[in-house]
Amino acid sequence: MSALASHSSRASSAVWAAGAKAHVRMWLIVLAVLVCLGVALASHMPGIGEQAAYAGYESTEVVHYTVRPGDTLWSIADRFTDAPAAQVVECLKAVNGLDDSRIVAGQHLIIPV
Repeated sequence: MSALASHSSRASSAVWAAGAKAHVRMWLIVLAVLVCLGVALASHMPGIGEQAAYAGYESTEVVHYTVRPGDTLWSIADRFTDAPAAQVVECLKAVNGLDDSRIVAGQHLIIPV
């Protein structure tokens, strides 16, 4: 195989891999939004609990927020809604693909409003 053909093959593989990563990322965000919607719908079913659902679950509007020094998911949840902070924090974690509540200054978050 010539050097040019080999380079071209590697370049097209890299482009395909980047496109595949973007596709996976998009589907993860879609899945996170669907999970939030499922939680919101389940909280409105009889017998599920007394807590009010976070209104942001049902919203299609979002705010793009950059974390500032000293911010926590709890403080951000309090700033953007009157809903129970625990529910908002769980939604923020799901929508943003966070494994836990740790965030850092400069990080970008999507916040359903």
